[in-house]
Amino acid sequence: MKIELTPSILLDMLEEYSVINKSQKELILSRRDYYESMFQNNFRREPFVTELVAFACEGEKIKCEEEQLLKLIAARSGCEYMVIDPLKIDSQLVVKLISAKYGKLNRLIPLYKEGDALVVAMADPFRMDLIDQLSTSCSCEIIPVVASAREIEKTIDDLFGFKKSIKAAAEDNAKENYNNLENLTGLGQAKNMDDKHIINAVDYMLKYAIEQEASDIHIEPKPAETLIRFRLDGVLHTIYSFPSEAHLPFISRLKMLAKMDIAEKRRPQDGRIKVLTETGQTVELRASTIPVVSGEKMVLRILESGNFIKDISNIGFTDEQKKSFEEAMKKSYGMVLVTGPTGSGKSTTLYSTLKTMASPEINIISVEDPIEIVINEINQMGVNVKAGITFSSALRHILRQDPDIVMIGEIRDKETAANAVQAALTGHLVLSTLHTNDTATAVERLGDLGVEPFLIASVLNAVVAQRLVRRVCPHCAFTREMTEEEKITLHLPLEHTYKIRDSEGCVKCRFTGYKGRTAIVEYMPVTAKMRSLISSGATTEELRNNAVMDGMMTLKEAAIRKLADGVTTFSEIVKALYYD
Repeated sequence: MKIELTPSILLDMLEEYSVINKSQKELILSRRDYYESMFQNNFRREPFVTELVAFACEGEKIKCEEEQLLKLIAARSGCEYMVIDPLKIDSQLVVKLISAKYGKLNRLIPLYKEGDALVVAMADPFRMDLIDQLSTSCSCEIIPVVASAREIEKTIDDLFGFKKSIKAAAEDNAKENYNNLENLTGLGQAKNMDDKHIINAVDYMLKYAIEQEASDIHIEPKPAETLIRFRLDGVLHTIYSFPSEAHLPFISRLKMLAKMDIAEKRRPQDGRIKVLTETGQTVELRASTIPVVSGEKMVLRILESGNFIKDISNIGFTDEQKKSFEEAMKKSYGMVLVTGPTGSGKSTTLYSTLKTMASPEINIISVEDPIEIVINEINQMGVNVKAGITFSSALRHILRQDPDIVMIGEIRDKETAANAVQAALTGHLVLSTLHTNDTATAVERLGDLGVEPFLIASVLNAVVAQRLVRRVCPHCAFTREMTEEEKITLHLPLEHTYKIRDSEGCVKCRFTGYKGRTAIVEYMPVTAKMRSLISSGATTEELRNNAVMDGMMTLKEAAIRKLADGVTTFSEIVKALYYD
């Protein structure tokens, strides 16, 4: 027997739970055709019952959103309500079990196996006939969960669109040779770079990565398949896998977009891609390829300015650090350094700072390797070794361009260090990065690059050291007491009780327990006393001790404050500070 959810049944539920009264229910039922027509005109598709009722309630000024309706249906049917997380879907299983047409017609999609049972997202969990069909065809128990019809349809479109395109491309590019280094010289060209299947597959991948706010896309060839992994909040997740037959045309399509040499597969290459999303958002991607054992690996760094460039207040500075940092940036000359290991957010801090400072009254010039994100207010110059443009040579020419502020992507050699110091001495504010673990070590590093102590003391205004940590998910976070072992790790008094935040994982954070990232910051202003110590050749330890005596918050203290404020978790700060 087929039992199907209808507007009348759903409105009866709302009346039963006092969300609406009888007269409101009858009014909506009498105007059902009107609201259905309005929905179709607005959204160009047929509404599902929950969408129609939510739309009608909005029209009648009744406070009732679709999520509330879905949770009500879930409670009535004895199912769990779920926001679909595409990262948790077993895509191979979905394609094997249902067709896209069947899933969209019945508004359902299998998600993953849970033991011997199959978890299936359904817009209408009362459709026992569909559950019985799936149970028979899959020969297993079905666990229905309630999800939005719109989410189910979108997930089916994305999943089947990518899989269908990749499958067709693989069939068009049947493998003749193993795509690996052993016969790299014999690799064939993609048969047709305008092939619509590959174009669609690449478009699906890029669109999905941008929607999920991924920072990087990894396309990794393996002997039998190619993996696509997204970096989300600093952690890599495997999203798709597809047959190795499609790897070559897939990479070639991306290389063509990035204006790389498609025929060159033995040398690393760099390029850029600019895409326009359906919402009118312009997103830049930095592309890099390297040859690996099973073919060419490509990594795409997504440089969406809205996520990459932040307000300085949102980077991770405390109020005191932010105020002191802004004072250092107001000086007309000198040097400000941002330090930390790779992936610690140095570029974000520099770009965000420059974006804040940019104005028509000042001339900002940067030299970068490579230019990560284009900012219209800044004159940006890229390193090009083939053309003889290095950090040091570019810096010499930049100083003839009447700059007020100069940003150097990284100080990595003696010549660049010397030119940067010279620029700072001659009336320019210089911003750059160094690879050091903390603020005080930056002085030692500049000394290693041949800069005399008295010059360092003359030009250095401030040093920032930072690390990135993931923010605890606000939706599934809970408060607990710190364990004795955790206190010992952080060298905290055992007799004190400390409350910290932790998380369980939920659909909002993809069951990771984290949502977003922030920086823990050590900020060292160079005071008159500090300049005197640097000039006299003080050791790194002496400089650090003096900075702490002057009130500097160390990285460890900044991390513990983030932990105490409930911003992040114990495991994150331990990882960031390299505790054993």
